[in-house]
Amino acid sequence: MNREQKLRNLILDRYTSLRQFAIETDIPYSTLMTLLSRDIGGASFDIVILICKKLDVDPFKI
Repeated sequence: MNREQKLRNLILDRYTSLRQFAIETDIPYSTLMTLLSRDIGGASFDIVILICKKLDVDPFKI
């Protein structure tokens, strides 16, 4: 399982939808979807940290 799939699973385990997570995290839904459908390595560091903080996950373990 790749990093993007792990993140998607973590989000869906804790939230009813990806859209709900994006709204609560104050990340544009389109940004979240791009991040999850492509490589997270190309994402803004700030966005990745924000997502990991909201999920209470260490970014280095993803």
